[in-house]
Amino acid sequence: MPVREAPQVLVVEDEKMVLRLYERALQQQGWSVWKVTSGEAAVELALRQPFDIAVIDLRLKGDLDGLTTYRVLKALQPKLKGIIVTGYGNRQSLLEALRMGVAAWLEKPVTVTDLVATVQRVLQAPSEFEPLSPSLSLGGGYRALPRLFLQMLVVSTLSDLAVLWVRSPDGSALLPQVSLGNLAMMPSPVPWETEEQGMEHLKAAMERAAGGPCLVAPIRWQGSVIGAVALGRRQFANIPYSQGDWMHLMRFAEWLAPILLVGIYPVEVLMNLVPFLEALTGLLHQQVEPMERQHPRRLRLIVTELGKALGFSPDRLLLLELAATLHDLGKVFLPREILTKPGTLTEQERHLVQQHPVYSEQFIRQTGLPEEVALWVRWHHERFDGSGYPDRRGRGDLPLEAQILALAEALDTLLSPRPYKPALSFEEALARLRQERGKQFAPHLLDALEQIAEELRQRLEADRLFSR
Repeated sequence: MPVREAPQVLVVEDEKMVLRLYERALQQQGWSVWKVTSGEAAVELALRQPFDIAVIDLRLKGDLDGLTTYRVLKALQPKLKGIIVTGYGNRQSLLEALRMGVAAWLEKPVTVTDLVATVQRVLQAPSEFEPLSPSLSLGGGYRALPRLFLQMLVVSTLSDLAVLWVRSPDGSALLPQVSLGNLAMMPSPVPWETEEQGMEHLKAAMERAAGGPCLVAPIRWQGSVIGAVALGRRQFANIPYSQGDWMHLMRFAEWLAPILLVGIYPVEVLMNLVPFLEALTGLLHQQVEPMERQHPRRLRLIVTELGKALGFSPDRLLLLELAATLHDLGKVFLPREILTKPGTLTEQERHLVQQHPVYSEQFIRQTGLPEEVALWVRWHHERFDGSGYPDRRGRGDLPLEAQILALAEALDTLLSPRPYKPALSFEEALARLRQERGKQFAPHLLDALEQIAEELRQRLEADRLFSR
């Protein structure tokens, strides 16, 4: 019989005496315990060591508090389970922890018995975001974007369950296609006669499966219902859904309509879907960098023009546009005060910011998008001379798409006002980029940019992409 590997437990606590107490108690259960005293140290460790569960103090010394630490760890290790320990709990912090998927909340003073029992319970609980068995009609390759949207919907509505449903080919039933969360029971196909009856059947089915309050919304395309999206609160059953949650779900249902059609018209619909992702990532980006809501849109325009100039095929260009749209999702896991800091960053702050391409890569890998897209995003701050980050890759080790992203990012940064600098004119920005020929950027990429410079400038100005 194979020996079961001991659970890997990470403890993040800045009081060393408490840290030792937790360590001894957890080790006595036969678990492997790793301990650190700061959020920064926890992130460093998580980059090289996988964990099953993390026990994190809410108030940590340093730049990262407990919730921010968990957010970053969860981006790096999506299957990680979390427990927050605090002596200063309040409702707002608790709700934020629940939104982030924290499995348990302990208030100090925490006894060894309570700690061990809570860790044991969380370890034994089913993992989050388990997918349904193979799709009934949506091909597995087309699940990546629906899962990405459902993950965003779960987080933004304080839900812990979500199911995407699709009408059967004959229109007689709703079939469950993609599921996130721990359902009490797997939902079965729901009969569909009229919209009113079908939605009633769906709500009843979700309430049985979730064991708690639910919200359901139809997904329409050209006036017809082609599917539905359902949310549930099982762990958070005592927190009722609000009218705002309902309106948010309805907006997402509108966005999900073209995504469902990807399985029918893959390339054509996906090309029209990129602007939806662009708008959504722009809203998320604005939460951490208020001046930069248009950043994903500008970057997509720049890489599209560069890709065309370099002769990219439509399929390759589409993947490049997706990478440009999603490239900065990792910044959502960074403290806003660091990203908006007008002064010089500390060494620790700079190191944390330089990890955002890694967080973006990990997030994109969760969606099931092609691995190459995730790698282009990871390397969008690398340099031609090999002195960039996070992996110091250069020249022959950098895919052309990653180099295009890096050049577009640099151009957009120069053209945009930031807390630490004013915006440059297009001509001034181009002059700065020329100085990096053969250093930050490959010469042939700068040549391609020169060829399209005037047309690109006119496009950016015509679309008013730098207006506030």
